[in-house]
Amino acid sequence: MNGVMAGVDASVVIPSRNEGGYLAYTVHWVLAHSAGLEFEIIVVDDGSTDDSIRQVQHQYGHDGRVRVVHGERQGPGCARNHGARHARGRYVVFVDGHCYTPPGWLNELVEPLSDPNVALVGCGFADLSRPDRGAGVGCTWGTSALDMVWLAKQSDDVYPVPLLPGGCQALRTDDFLSFGEYDRGMRHIGSEGEEQSLRCWLMGYEVVVQPKVVLHHLFRDKPPYAVMPGELIYNRLRLALIHFNMTRVARVMDALKFAPSFSANVLSLVDSDAMEQRAAWQRKRARDDDWFFQRFSIPV
Repeated sequence: MNGVMAGVDASVVIPSRNEGGYLAYTVHWVLAHSAGLEFEIIVVDDGSTDDSIRQVQHQYGHDGRVRVVHGERQGPGCARNHGARHARGRYVVFVDGHCYTPPGWLNELVEPLSDPNVALVGCGFADLSRPDRGAGVGCTWGTSALDMVWLAKQSDDVYPVPLLPGGCQALRTDDFLSFGEYDRGMRHIGSEGEEQSLRCWLMGYEVVVQPKVVLHHLFRDKPPYAVMPGELIYNRLRLALIHFNMTRVARVMDALKFAPSFSANVLSLVDSDAMEQRAAWQRKRARDDDWFFQRFSIPV
């Protein structure tokens, strides 16, 4: 399916499950505010049971820039992977299905990818419901339990950050398909953007933010579909097991040992491909996790 298409600069992939009216809202603002580049929008229906996909098809089905593809109800990471495999642009840009994209956002977001050392670009995030609360610009881990902490803006220019959430990211399409895919072994939702960011750093690339772009994102208390608490913990444990040295893995496990379904998650990891993935990525990487944690002074 995949192949860069002449005349298409960027493929904007929007994963969606039960986004309601927010999905058409997001498509509208991407269409309205992405001047300067030739682009397409790929909406990935990840098993929606509401009418969000029908709304998009009704309102934008006539627009040749908008396509809907059907996923496998596996969560946003796998839905993004599925959409990217249909991408025809030089760049693939992921945006959640509940966002306002500001004027000029797309051109500004992909501009840092002209540097071959940069693999992954993110933006600032403001709360769609309360935009006056300020923006988080990149993130880090605050504890050995891998709790995500937003970072404050450090500069008006592009600069490196340790991690990016999955809500808005840009990569060269070839890089994404080569080493940047979201981990297919993660469960539904949680930590997929952080794992991808760490992997890019360990592969020898840079992860940066474009602070000129501030995306307004709907931050929900919970997603519009069922997520088991244990799945979030499983993803953190899997991330650590694949990428951290064993001393650091033990610290993460110790920090999470009282979390729901901890023992069951550990047993599931033993029965998964995590150790195979660990060996594969450690053979490929240019840096180790000690380098990463020292580079960003992260207390894990």
